[in-house]
Amino acid sequence: MRGHSLWRPVGIAALLFATHPAQALDPFYLNVDLNADTSFEYRAGFGTLDDAIDQLDFRNLSQRTSYTGDEVVDTAFYLRGLDVILAFPNSGDSGPQVGGQLIFKVPDGSGGFLLFQQFDPVERAYNSTHEARADTIAQLKEYLKTNGLALRIILSRLARLSPVDPLAGNPDSLFSRRQRGDFDHGFTNKVSQIWGCGTSAFNFTNDAPIQVAAVGGVSDIFADAQARAAALQAQNEIGVGFLASSTTAKVAATNSQPGGDLATMAITVPLSYTVKLDSDPRKKIRFDLPLTYTDTEGAVGYSAGAGLAYTHPLSDEWSLTPAVGVGATGSEDLGAAGGVGAYSLTSAYTWRFDSFALSMGNSVGRYEALGLKIGDIEAEADISNTVFTNGFLLTGPNSLIAKNLVIEYSFVDTRITGDDVYSDGYDEIGVALGYIDTEMGVIDSYTKIGLSYLVGDGAAGDISSLRLNLSARF
Repeated sequence: MRGHSLWRPVGIAALLFATHPAQALDPFYLNVDLNADTSFEYRAGFGTLDDAIDQLDFRNLSQRTSYTGDEVVDTAFYLRGLDVILAFPNSGDSGPQVGGQLIFKVPDGSGGFLLFQQFDPVERAYNSTHEARADTIAQLKEYLKTNGLALRIILSRLARLSPVDPLAGNPDSLFSRRQRGDFDHGFTNKVSQIWGCGTSAFNFTNDAPIQVAAVGGVSDIFADAQARAAALQAQNEIGVGFLASSTTAKVAATNSQPGGDLATMAITVPLSYTVKLDSDPRKKIRFDLPLTYTDTEGAVGYSAGAGLAYTHPLSDEWSLTPAVGVGATGSEDLGAAGGVGAYSLTSAYTWRFDSFALSMGNSVGRYEALGLKIGDIEAEADISNTVFTNGFLLTGPNSLIAKNLVIEYSFVDTRITGDDVYSDGYDEIGVALGYIDTEMGVIDSYTKIGLSYLVGDGAAGDISSLRLNLSARF
Protein backbone atom coordinates (compact mmCIF):
# COMPACT_ATOMS: atom_id res chain seq x y z
CA MET A 1 0.00 0.00 0.00
CA ARG A 2 3.11 2.18 -0.01
CA GLY A 3 2.60 3.76 3.38
CA HIS A 4 -1.17 4.20 3.42
CA SER A 5 -1.42 2.88 6.97
CA LEU A 6 -4.83 4.43 7.60
CA TRP A 7 -6.31 1.98 5.12
CA ARG A 8 -5.14 -1.33 6.56
CA PRO A 9 -8.69 -2.73 6.24
CA VAL A 10 -7.95 -2.96 2.52
CA GLY A 11 -5.31 -5.55 3.32
CA ILE A 12 -7.86 -7.61 5.25
CA ALA A 13 -10.35 -7.37 2.41
CA ALA A 14 -7.61 -8.36 -0.05
CA LEU A 15 -7.06 -11.59 1.86
CA LEU A 16 -10.79 -12.32 1.82
CA PHE A 17 -11.20 -11.68 -1.89
CA ALA A 18 -7.81 -12.72 -3.30
CA THR A 19 -8.26 -14.20 -6.79
CA HIS A 20 -4.58 -14.89 -7.58
CA PRO A 21 -4.69 -13.89 -11.26
CA ALA A 22 -2.41 -15.80 -13.63
CA GLN A 23 -0.73 -12.57 -14.74
CA ALA A 24 -1.31 -9.24 -13.05
CA LEU A 25 -1.25 -6.27 -15.40
CA ASP A 26 0.14 -2.90 -14.39
CA PRO A 27 -1.93 0.22 -15.17
CA PHE A 28 0.95 1.71 -17.20
CA TYR A 29 3.49 0.18 -19.61
CA LEU A 30 6.42 1.59 -21.56
CA ASN A 31 7.95 0.02 -24.68
CA VAL A 32 11.08 1.99 -25.56
CA ASP A 33 13.38 1.60 -28.59
CA LEU A 34 16.44 3.62 -29.52
CA ASN A 35 17.54 4.78 -32.99
CA ALA A 36 14.54 3.09 -34.68
CA ASP A 37 15.64 -0.36 -33.57
CA THR A 38 12.72 -2.72 -34.31
CA SER A 39 13.38 -4.75 -31.16
CA PHE A 40 12.30 -2.97 -27.97
CA GLU A 41 15.30 -2.33 -25.77
CA TYR A 42 13.20 -1.62 -22.69
CA ARG A 43 9.75 -2.89 -21.72
CA ALA A 44 8.33 -2.48 -18.22
CA GLY A 45 5.13 -1.87 -16.29
CA PHE A 46 4.49 0.75 -13.61
CA GLY A 47 1.89 1.41 -10.94
CA THR A 48 1.63 5.20 -11.29
CA LEU A 49 1.62 7.76 -14.09
CA ASP A 50 4.55 9.76 -12.69
CA ASP A 51 6.69 6.62 -12.31
CA ALA A 52 6.05 5.72 -15.95
CA ILE A 53 6.86 9.15 -17.40
CA ASP A 54 9.92 9.52 -15.16
CA GLN A 55 11.47 6.50 -16.90
CA LEU A 56 12.16 8.70 -19.92
CA ASP A 57 14.59 10.92 -18.05
CA PHE A 58 18.32 10.42 -18.65
CA ARG A 59 19.18 8.79 -15.32
CA ASN A 60 16.49 6.14 -15.40
CA LEU A 61 16.70 5.34 -19.13
CA SER A 62 20.51 5.11 -19.19
CA GLN A 63 20.44 2.64 -16.28
CA ARG A 64 18.16 0.26 -18.19
CA THR A 65 19.32 0.64 -21.82
CA SER A 66 22.34 1.76 -23.82
CA TYR A 67 20.93 5.28 -23.86
CA THR A 68 23.59 8.03 -23.80
CA GLY A 69 21.20 10.97 -24.00
CA ASP A 70 21.53 11.68 -27.75
CA GLU A 71 19.66 8.80 -29.42
CA VAL A 72 16.33 9.01 -31.20
CA VAL A 73 13.73 7.57 -28.79
CA ASP A 74 10.37 6.05 -29.73
CA THR A 75 8.02 5.00 -26.92
CA ALA A 76 4.72 3.14 -27.04
CA PHE A 77 2.97 4.14 -23.81
CA TYR A 78 0.03 2.14 -22.45
CA LEU A 79 -1.92 4.52 -20.23
CA ARG A 80 -4.35 2.19 -18.36
CA GLY A 81 -6.16 1.32 -21.58
CA LEU A 82 -5.21 4.22 -23.83
CA ASP A 83 -2.32 3.85 -26.32
CA VAL A 84 -0.09 6.93 -26.41
CA ILE A 85 3.05 7.64 -28.46
CA LEU A 86 5.96 9.58 -26.98
CA ALA A 87 9.05 10.31 -29.08
CA PHE A 88 12.27 12.28 -29.17
CA PRO A 89 12.39 12.26 -33.01
CA ASN A 90 15.80 13.90 -33.42
CA SER A 91 19.19 12.90 -32.13
CA GLY A 92 21.56 15.34 -30.46
CA ASP A 93 23.90 15.48 -33.50
CA SER A 94 22.58 18.88 -34.51
CA GLY A 95 22.71 20.35 -31.04
CA PRO A 96 20.84 19.87 -27.78
CA GLN A 97 17.96 22.16 -28.74
CA VAL A 98 17.05 19.94 -31.70
CA GLY A 99 17.57 16.69 -29.79
CA GLY A 100 15.34 17.89 -26.97
CA GLN A 101 12.15 18.11 -29.03
CA LEU A 102 9.36 15.85 -27.66
CA ILE A 103 6.30 14.64 -29.60
CA PHE A 104 3.12 13.51 -27.80
CA LYS A 105 0.42 11.73 -29.84
CA VAL A 106 -2.84 9.98 -28.96
CA PRO A 107 -4.08 7.80 -31.87
CA ASP A 108 -7.82 7.76 -32.58
CA GLY A 109 -7.82 4.11 -33.70
CA SER A 110 -8.53 4.88 -37.35
CA GLY A 111 -5.18 6.20 -38.57
CA GLY A 112 -5.52 9.73 -37.19
CA PHE A 113 -4.82 11.37 -33.86
CA LEU A 114 -7.03 12.68 -31.08
CA LEU A 115 -4.11 14.78 -29.86
CA PHE A 116 -0.81 15.80 -31.44
CA GLN A 117 1.44 18.10 -29.43
CA GLN A 118 5.06 19.14 -29.94
CA PHE A 119 7.21 20.39 -27.05
CA ASP A 120 10.41 22.35 -27.75
CA PRO A 121 13.09 23.32 -25.23
CA VAL A 122 12.96 26.85 -23.93
CA GLU A 123 15.13 29.43 -25.67
CA ARG A 124 18.34 29.00 -23.75
CA ALA A 125 21.51 26.97 -24.13
CA TYR A 126 21.78 23.53 -22.51
CA ASN A 127 24.97 21.69 -21.71
CA SER A 128 23.63 18.44 -23.17
CA THR A 129 20.75 16.96 -25.11
CA HIS A 130 19.39 15.13 -22.10
CA GLU A 131 19.12 18.41 -20.20
CA ALA A 132 16.99 19.82 -23.04
CA ARG A 133 14.88 16.66 -22.97
CA ALA A 134 14.35 17.03 -19.21
CA ASP A 135 12.87 20.45 -20.00
CA THR A 136 10.37 19.06 -22.53
CA ILE A 137 9.40 16.16 -20.22
CA ALA A 138 8.55 18.75 -17.56
CA GLN A 139 6.47 20.61 -20.17
CA LEU A 140 4.58 17.39 -20.95
CA LYS A 141 3.71 16.83 -17.28
CA GLU A 142 2.45 20.39 -16.99
CA TYR A 143 0.44 19.99 -20.20
CA LEU A 144 -1.27 16.85 -18.87
CA LYS A 145 -2.23 18.71 -15.69
CA THR A 146 -3.37 22.09 -16.96
CA ASN A 147 -4.53 21.85 -20.59
CA GLY A 148 -8.30 21.65 -20.27
CA LEU A 149 -9.02 20.49 -23.82
CA ALA A 150 -6.37 17.76 -23.71
CA LEU A 151 -7.61 16.54 -20.35
CA ARG A 152 -11.22 16.48 -21.58
CA ILE A 153 -10.24 14.36 -24.59
CA ILE A 154 -8.02 11.99 -22.59
CA LEU A 155 -10.43 11.52 -19.67
CA SER A 156 -13.40 10.96 -22.01
CA ARG A 157 -11.41 8.42 -24.01
CA LEU A 158 -10.22 6.62 -20.87
CA ALA A 159 -13.80 6.13 -19.66
CA ARG A 160 -14.37 4.24 -22.91
CA LEU A 161 -11.13 2.22 -23.01
CA SER A 162 -9.94 1.81 -19.42
CA PRO A 163 -11.34 -0.94 -17.16
CA VAL A 164 -9.99 0.89 -14.10
CA ASP A 165 -11.01 4.47 -14.79
CA PRO A 166 -11.99 6.15 -11.48
CA LEU A 167 -14.69 8.29 -13.11
CA ALA A 168 -16.85 6.05 -15.32
CA GLY A 169 -17.16 2.80 -17.23
CA ASN A 170 -16.61 0.09 -14.61
CA PRO A 171 -18.24 -1.14 -11.36
CA ASP A 172 -15.74 0.69 -9.13
CA SER A 173 -16.08 4.05 -10.88
CA LEU A 174 -17.73 7.11 -9.39
CA PHE A 175 -20.60 6.99 -11.91
CA SER A 176 -21.41 3.36 -11.04
CA ARG A 177 -21.28 3.89 -7.27
CA ARG A 178 -23.58 6.91 -7.50
CA GLN A 179 -26.02 4.99 -9.69
CA ARG A 180 -26.04 1.89 -7.48
CA GLY A 181 -26.46 3.97 -4.34
CA ASP A 182 -29.56 5.63 -5.81
CA PHE A 183 -31.04 2.24 -6.71
CA ASP A 184 -30.26 0.67 -3.33
CA HIS A 185 -31.81 3.50 -1.34
CA GLY A 186 -34.88 3.66 -3.57
CA PHE A 187 -35.42 -0.08 -3.87
CA THR A 188 -33.17 -2.61 -2.10
CA ASN A 189 -33.17 -0.95 1.30
CA LYS A 190 -36.80 0.06 0.86
CA VAL A 191 -38.31 -3.38 0.30
CA SER A 192 -35.84 -5.46 2.30
CA GLN A 193 -37.64 -7.48 4.98
CA ILE A 194 -34.89 -6.31 7.29
CA TRP A 195 -36.30 -2.82 6.77
CA GLY A 196 -39.87 -4.00 7.16
CA CYS A 197 -40.78 -6.59 4.50
CA GLY A 198 -42.87 -4.33 2.34
CA THR A 199 -43.21 -0.66 1.62
CA SER A 200 -43.34 0.60 5.18
CA ALA A 201 -41.43 -0.14 8.34
CA PHE A 202 -44.72 -0.48 10.19
CA ASN A 203 -48.42 -0.50 9.50
CA PHE A 204 -51.57 -1.75 11.17
CA THR A 205 -52.85 -3.93 8.32
CA ASN A 206 -53.29 -7.62 8.89
CA ASP A 207 -50.79 -8.64 6.19
CA ALA A 208 -47.82 -6.83 7.78
CA PRO A 209 -45.31 -9.47 8.92
CA ILE A 210 -44.25 -7.47 11.96
CA GLN A 211 -46.87 -5.41 13.69
CA VAL A 212 -48.52 -4.53 16.97
CA ALA A 213 -51.36 -6.95 17.72
CA ALA A 214 -54.94 -5.71 17.59
CA VAL A 215 -57.67 -7.38 19.70
CA GLY A 216 -61.22 -7.12 18.41
CA GLY A 217 -63.83 -5.82 20.83
CA VAL A 218 -61.34 -4.29 23.25
CA SER A 219 -60.81 -0.82 21.90
CA ASP A 220 -58.25 0.63 24.31
CA ILE A 221 -56.33 -2.34 25.63
CA PHE A 222 -53.47 -1.74 23.20
CA ALA A 223 -53.72 2.04 23.07
CA ASP A 224 -50.40 2.57 24.85
CA ALA A 225 -48.68 -0.03 22.71
CA GLN A 226 -49.99 1.55 19.54
CA ALA A 227 -48.94 5.01 20.66
CA ARG A 228 -45.44 3.72 21.40
CA ALA A 229 -45.31 1.92 18.07
CA ALA A 230 -46.38 5.06 16.23
CA ALA A 231 -43.59 6.98 17.96
CA LEU A 232 -41.05 4.31 17.10
CA GLN A 233 -41.96 4.18 13.44
CA ALA A 234 -41.58 7.96 13.19
CA GLN A 235 -38.08 7.99 14.67
CA ASN A 236 -35.31 9.20 12.38
CA GLU A 237 -32.66 6.70 11.31
CA ILE A 238 -28.86 6.64 11.06
CA GLY A 239 -27.35 4.29 8.51
CA VAL A 240 -23.77 3.07 8.27
CA GLY A 241 -22.17 0.36 6.19
CA PHE A 242 -19.00 -1.22 4.87
CA LEU A 243 -18.71 -2.45 1.27
CA ALA A 244 -15.57 -4.31 0.17
CA SER A 245 -15.20 -5.38 -3.44
CA SER A 246 -12.60 -7.17 -5.54
CA THR A 247 -12.94 -6.45 -9.26
CA THR A 248 -10.96 -8.12 -12.04
CA ALA A 249 -10.82 -6.99 -15.65
CA LYS A 250 -9.30 -9.34 -18.23
CA VAL A 251 -7.33 -7.37 -20.83
CA ALA A 252 -6.05 -8.87 -24.07
CA ALA A 253 -2.42 -8.26 -25.10
CA THR A 254 -1.58 -5.45 -27.52
CA ASN A 255 1.61 -4.06 -29.04
CA SER A 256 2.09 -1.85 -25.98
CA GLN A 257 1.25 -4.26 -23.12
CA PRO A 258 1.40 -8.05 -22.50
CA GLY A 259 -2.20 -8.57 -21.40
CA GLY A 260 -3.45 -10.02 -18.14
CA ASP A 261 -5.73 -9.15 -15.23
CA LEU A 262 -6.16 -5.65 -13.84
CA ALA A 263 -7.41 -5.91 -10.26
CA THR A 264 -9.04 -3.23 -8.12
CA MET A 265 -9.76 -3.46 -4.40
CA ALA A 266 -12.32 -0.95 -3.18
CA ILE A 267 -13.77 -0.06 0.20
CA THR A 268 -16.83 2.15 0.56
CA VAL A 269 -18.27 3.49 3.81
CA PRO A 270 -21.85 4.66 3.09
CA LEU A 271 -23.21 7.03 5.72
CA SER A 272 -26.82 8.21 5.73
CA TYR A 273 -29.43 9.99 7.82
CA THR A 274 -33.15 9.48 7.20
CA VAL A 275 -35.88 11.85 8.39
CA LYS A 276 -39.41 10.41 8.66
CA LEU A 277 -42.28 12.82 8.30
CA ASP A 278 -44.68 12.90 11.26
CA SER A 279 -47.71 13.01 8.96
CA ASP A 280 -46.77 9.64 7.45
CA PRO A 281 -43.55 7.86 8.49
CA ARG A 282 -43.50 6.05 5.14
CA LYS A 283 -42.58 9.43 3.65
CA LYS A 284 -38.85 9.78 4.13
CA ILE A 285 -36.12 12.25 3.28
CA ARG A 286 -32.64 10.73 3.08
CA PHE A 287 -29.23 12.40 3.15
CA ASP A 288 -26.27 10.20 2.22
CA LEU A 289 -22.50 10.63 2.26
CA PRO A 290 -20.56 7.71 0.70
CA LEU A 291 -16.76 7.67 1.09
CA THR A 292 -14.59 5.34 -1.04
CA TYR A 293 -10.96 4.23 -1.21
CA THR A 294 -9.61 2.20 -4.16
CA ASP A 295 -6.35 0.39 -4.85
CA THR A 296 -5.61 -0.64 -8.44
CA GLU A 297 -2.42 -2.70 -8.55
CA GLY A 298 -0.92 -0.28 -5.99
CA ALA A 299 -2.35 2.95 -7.48
CA VAL A 300 -4.68 4.52 -4.94
CA GLY A 301 -7.69 6.79 -5.40
CA TYR A 302 -10.37 8.47 -3.29
CA SER A 303 -13.92 9.63 -3.85
CA ALA A 304 -16.77 11.18 -1.91
CA GLY A 305 -20.36 12.02 -2.66
CA ALA A 306 -23.50 13.62 -1.30
CA GLY A 307 -27.10 12.79 -2.10
CA LEU A 308 -30.66 13.79 -1.27
CA ALA A 309 -33.72 11.60 -1.86
CA TYR A 310 -37.42 11.60 -1.00
CA THR A 311 -39.51 8.42 -0.78
CA HIS A 312 -43.23 8.81 -1.42
CA PRO A 313 -45.67 5.89 -0.93
CA LEU A 314 -48.36 5.56 -3.58
CA SER A 315 -49.83 2.61 -1.65
CA ASP A 316 -48.72 0.05 0.92
CA GLU A 317 -47.13 -1.90 -1.94
CA TRP A 318 -45.73 0.80 -4.19
CA SER A 319 -43.39 3.73 -3.64
CA LEU A 320 -41.42 6.19 -5.77
CA THR A 321 -38.08 7.74 -4.82
CA PRO A 322 -36.66 10.70 -6.77
CA ALA A 323 -33.03 11.49 -5.90
CA VAL A 324 -30.30 13.99 -6.75
CA GLY A 325 -26.61 13.75 -5.97
CA VAL A 326 -23.07 14.85 -6.71
CA GLY A 327 -19.70 13.22 -6.30
CA ALA A 328 -15.99 13.73 -6.86
CA THR A 329 -13.07 11.39 -7.40
CA GLY A 330 -9.33 11.79 -7.80
CA SER A 331 -6.25 9.63 -8.17
CA GLU A 332 -2.84 11.22 -8.58
CA ASP A 333 -1.36 7.76 -9.14
CA LEU A 334 -3.72 7.03 -12.06
CA GLY A 335 -3.65 10.60 -13.36
CA ALA A 336 -7.40 11.00 -13.08
CA ALA A 337 -9.96 13.33 -11.53
CA GLY A 338 -13.55 14.30 -12.13
CA GLY A 339 -17.02 14.79 -10.76
CA VAL A 340 -20.56 13.62 -11.42
CA GLY A 341 -23.99 15.19 -11.14
CA ALA A 342 -26.97 12.83 -10.98
CA TYR A 343 -30.74 12.72 -10.80
CA SER A 344 -32.88 9.59 -10.82
CA LEU A 345 -36.31 8.09 -10.15
CA THR A 346 -36.72 4.64 -8.59
CA SER A 347 -39.90 2.58 -8.28
CA ALA A 348 -40.36 -0.20 -5.69
CA TYR A 349 -43.31 -2.60 -5.77
CA THR A 350 -43.90 -5.57 -3.45
CA TRP A 351 -46.11 -8.65 -3.70
CA ARG A 352 -46.64 -10.63 -0.48
CA PHE A 353 -47.15 -14.38 -0.32
CA ASP A 354 -47.85 -15.49 3.25
CA SER A 355 -44.55 -14.87 5.04
CA PHE A 356 -42.58 -14.27 1.83
CA ALA A 357 -42.30 -11.12 -0.26
CA LEU A 358 -41.21 -10.61 -3.87
CA SER A 359 -40.27 -7.07 -4.83
CA MET A 360 -39.51 -5.47 -8.18
CA GLY A 361 -37.37 -2.36 -8.59
CA ASN A 362 -37.07 -0.16 -11.66
CA SER A 363 -34.88 2.91 -11.93
CA VAL A 364 -33.87 5.42 -14.55
CA GLY A 365 -31.19 8.02 -13.91
CA ARG A 366 -29.11 10.64 -15.67
CA TYR A 367 -25.40 10.88 -14.78
CA GLU A 368 -23.20 13.65 -16.22
CA ALA A 369 -19.54 14.49 -15.67
CA LEU A 370 -18.74 17.71 -13.83
CA GLY A 371 -15.57 19.77 -13.84
CA LEU A 372 -13.22 19.36 -10.89
CA LYS A 373 -10.13 21.26 -9.83
CA ILE A 374 -7.57 19.52 -7.61
CA GLY A 375 -4.46 21.60 -7.02
CA ASP A 376 -3.15 22.58 -10.44
CA ILE A 377 -5.22 19.95 -12.22
CA GLU A 378 -8.52 21.11 -13.71
CA ALA A 379 -10.32 18.10 -15.13
CA GLU A 380 -13.65 17.73 -16.90
CA ALA A 381 -14.61 14.73 -19.02
CA ASP A 382 -17.30 14.82 -21.70
CA ILE A 383 -19.49 11.94 -20.47
CA SER A 384 -23.27 11.73 -20.11
CA ASN A 385 -25.13 8.48 -19.49
CA THR A 386 -28.72 7.45 -18.98
CA VAL A 387 -28.81 4.31 -16.83
CA PHE A 388 -31.66 1.81 -16.56
CA THR A 389 -31.62 -0.55 -13.57
CA ASN A 390 -34.09 -3.36 -12.96
CA GLY A 391 -34.04 -5.89 -10.16
CA PHE A 392 -35.92 -8.42 -8.06
CA LEU A 393 -35.54 -9.20 -4.37
CA LEU A 394 -37.07 -12.24 -2.65
CA THR A 395 -37.29 -12.14 1.14
CA GLY A 396 -37.92 -15.18 3.28
CA PRO A 397 -39.67 -15.44 6.64
CA ASN A 398 -37.87 -14.40 9.79
CA SER A 399 -38.58 -17.89 11.11
CA LEU A 400 -36.64 -19.55 8.28
CA ILE A 401 -33.47 -20.05 10.33
CA ALA A 402 -34.10 -18.62 13.76
CA LYS A 403 -36.11 -15.90 15.39
CA ASN A 404 -35.38 -12.43 13.97
CA LEU A 405 -33.14 -13.80 11.17
CA VAL A 406 -34.03 -13.13 7.53
CA ILE A 407 -32.63 -14.42 4.23
CA GLU A 408 -32.81 -12.45 0.98
CA TYR A 409 -32.00 -13.27 -2.64
CA SER A 410 -31.50 -10.61 -5.30
CA PHE A 411 -30.88 -10.12 -9.00
CA VAL A 412 -30.05 -6.74 -10.57
CA ASP A 413 -29.54 -5.86 -14.24
CA THR A 414 -27.94 -2.52 -15.20
CA ARG A 415 -27.88 -1.07 -18.73
CA ILE A 416 -25.91 2.09 -19.61
CA THR A 417 -26.76 4.23 -22.64
CA GLY A 418 -25.42 7.51 -23.98
CA ASP A 419 -21.70 8.14 -24.39
CA ASP A 420 -19.56 5.04 -24.84
CA VAL A 421 -17.97 3.66 -21.68
CA TYR A 422 -15.81 0.58 -21.06
CA SER A 423 -18.70 -1.64 -19.95
CA ASP A 424 -22.28 -0.76 -20.83
CA GLY A 425 -24.02 -3.34 -18.67
CA TYR A 426 -23.77 -5.59 -15.61
CA ASP A 427 -25.70 -8.44 -14.05
CA GLU A 428 -25.44 -9.07 -10.31
CA ILE A 429 -26.78 -11.89 -8.13
CA GLY A 430 -26.62 -11.84 -4.34
CA VAL A 431 -27.71 -13.36 -1.07
CA ALA A 432 -27.99 -11.58 2.29
CA LEU A 433 -28.62 -12.55 5.89
CA GLY A 434 -30.00 -10.05 8.40
CA TYR A 435 -30.87 -9.76 12.05
CA ILE A 436 -33.84 -7.65 13.15
CA ASP A 437 -34.26 -6.03 16.56
CA THR A 438 -37.81 -4.98 17.38
CA GLU A 439 -39.54 -2.99 20.08
CA MET A 440 -43.33 -2.99 20.53
CA GLY A 441 -43.55 -4.96 17.27
CA VAL A 442 -41.71 -2.31 15.24
CA ILE A 443 -38.24 -2.73 13.74
CA ASP A 444 -35.97 -0.23 15.49
CA SER A 445 -32.56 -1.51 14.32
CA TYR A 446 -31.00 -4.12 12.08
CA THR A 447 -27.69 -5.52 10.90
CA LYS A 448 -27.19 -7.16 7.54
CA ILE A 449 -24.40 -9.02 5.71
CA GLY A 450 -24.58 -9.79 2.01
CA LEU A 451 -22.42 -11.39 -0.67
CA SER A 452 -22.89 -10.75 -4.38
CA TYR A 453 -21.19 -11.50 -7.69
CA LEU A 454 -21.25 -9.14 -10.69
CA VAL A 455 -20.31 -9.81 -14.32
CA GLY A 456 -20.14 -7.56 -17.38
CA ASP A 457 -18.70 -7.28 -20.88
CA GLY A 458 -15.91 -4.75 -21.41
CA ALA A 459 -14.37 -3.08 -24.46
CA ALA A 460 -11.15 -5.11 -24.05
CA GLY A 461 -12.33 -8.11 -22.02
CA ASP A 462 -14.75 -9.40 -19.41
CA ILE A 463 -15.07 -7.74 -16.02
CA SER A 464 -16.23 -9.37 -12.78
CA SER A 465 -16.56 -8.34 -9.15
CA LEU A 466 -17.06 -10.10 -5.83
CA ARG A 467 -18.66 -7.91 -3.15
CA LEU A 468 -19.12 -8.15 0.59
CA ASN A 469 -21.64 -5.74 2.09
CA LEU A 470 -22.18 -5.02 5.80
CA SER A 471 -24.83 -2.51 6.82
CA ALA A 472 -26.71 -1.36 9.89
CA ARG A 473 -29.60 0.97 10.69
CA PHE A 474 -30.42 2.31 14.10
